[in-house]
Amino acid sequence: MYRAGVVTQRERLLTEIGGRILALRSRGVLCVGVDGVDRAGKSTFADELGQVLAASHRTVIRASVDVFHNP
Repeated sequence: MYRAGVVTQRERLLTEIGGRILALRSRGVLCVGVDGVDRAGKSTFADELGQVLAASHRTVIRASVDVFHNP
């Protein structure tokens, strides 16, 4: 994802969103949900956002319900 000396628009966006999340006041666990249509890139985005948050020394737990279907 990252190339030395090159910052992509996606990386700037992830940094901006990550910064806004980190600026939120939380007294405990802060949950962030990513929603969207199938194959929109939710899992990829969540993975990348998790990396941004973890780089700020925050504990990140990534959970996915990609294969969950309510009968």
